[in-house]
Amino acid sequence: MQQLNPIDAALLLMETVKTPCHISMISVYDPSTCPDKAPSFEEIFEAVRVSLPAANRFRSKIVRVPFDLDYAYWVEDEDFDLRFHMRHLALPKPGSWVQFREQVSRLVSRPLDMTRPPWEMTVIEGLDSIKGLPPGCFATVLKIHHCAIDGESGVGLATVLHQDSPDKPVAVLEDNWQPEVTPGNRELLRRAGIHSIRKPLAIAKLLMSNSSKLLRSALDDLRSDKKEEDARDRKVPATIFNAPVSAHRIFDEARCTLDELKLIRKEVPGATINDVCLTIVSEGMRRYLDAKGELPAESLVTAVPISTRTPENAGASGNQVSVIFTSMHTDIVNPIERLAAISAETREKKAVQSGVVMKVLLEVVHNLPGALVGAVGRVMPVISVNAKAVINTMVTNVPGPMTPLYLLGAKLVQSSGCPPLLHGGALLHSVSSYNGGFMVSFTACRDLLPDPDFYRQCLEEAMRDMIAAAGGGAKPKRAPRKPRAKKAVS
Repeated sequence: MQQLNPIDAALLLMETVKTPCHISMISVYDPSTCPDKAPSFEEIFEAVRVSLPAANRFRSKIVRVPFDLDYAYWVEDEDFDLRFHMRHLALPKPGSWVQFREQVSRLVSRPLDMTRPPWEMTVIEGLDSIKGLPPGCFATVLKIHHCAIDGESGVGLATVLHQDSPDKPVAVLEDNWQPEVTPGNRELLRRAGIHSIRKPLAIAKLLMSNSSKLLRSALDDLRSDKKEEDARDRKVPATIFNAPVSAHRIFDEARCTLDELKLIRKEVPGATINDVCLTIVSEGMRRYLDAKGELPAESLVTAVPISTRTPENAGASGNQVSVIFTSMHTDIVNPIERLAAISAETREKKAVQSGVVMKVLLEVVHNLPGALVGAVGRVMPVISVNAKAVINTMVTNVPGPMTPLYLLGAKLVQSSGCPPLLHGGALLHSVSSYNGGFMVSFTACRDLLPDPDFYRQCLEEAMRDMIAAAGGGAKPKRAPRKPRAKKAVS
């Protein structure tokens, strides 16, 4: 039995019927590389079964403390049934991308059963009419609650099932898993009482031991120049996406190559691939909102998760992340100039995150009393609706392997993700790379983004125009301006 950390506990408590808090990983496979034939559902089921010893949390359920007086616990589920977590379906003919997108969107919209280990995998066959893919492709959609993994550990989970060559068999691992008896309320409350005494003492000791470093950092902050004061005072404009979300989701993605991103990066010395990703998203959102007549004069603001994993805890489950908030500089028209501005700001924000203050604050969070995190977690989904906008979107970057992977001989041809939404954040982005390819996928509230094809087109045009500006091809013609749409009512 292991207790959730505060970040994971908050993610659990933020879940509502309209804001399910799971991550979805979508993988598409080409079975033409199989030595024999495409794998059947039963063969995929068996591959998952023998891989479970390496998949942390896949057989653990969550047990909450009464009244959420302390963090919940992971308990090895004595009633674990793999058949419940594995699903199988096929697209009707012709098996197009729109059909696949709609099916994935329906799966992503449905909350997980939180009385069982919080994950499920659906195998989808019949992807026969998707541009760039041969007929006969299939996909897997893995949904897992955000309290169990972050993006980096999610990549690790995905690699458990895969091999590095089409003819290599799935490794059969030794399985020493043991189920646990679910603790009763009396035991959970007893533990909560002990933690309510220990954790405040740990916070006091931590702050006292770092007092001189914290004071020095505070003085450095007071000496910061006017530019930084202006950045802290920057307002976050409200957009059509800063509204309550419905229970309906939509998913789609735009693609290019990693080499094309590197070509763009060279335009600004010191820029990173992540900076290029942020610029593409900012350009896509700028075009979409401008076409709707909804582009604010002030710059949009995004949140960017930053992994805090170290080599020592690389294999641990759960979330080990911090977040920086940065301007998307959508008030700058030229995308290359915008890339330079984004690059300069993210460098500075990351430097601050690596300082002593952030490290100490993260330790403080990890020692907060469970009842306090519980109260904050329950209020979080409401704050961004009833108060002013905090962010306009989130862009999370999950780099994948640069060599091909195979599932029972079928080649993984593309992989993307769907992050969860909260009220006030109706459009989020996940950028990922794999085997030389690059994808910007987005998850949105269908009621607030009723035209995902048009938004995907905005992202694709942003990619093509930036590649052309970097000398990678002719600049394409712009799509006709889309008429302003009425705001959806949730």
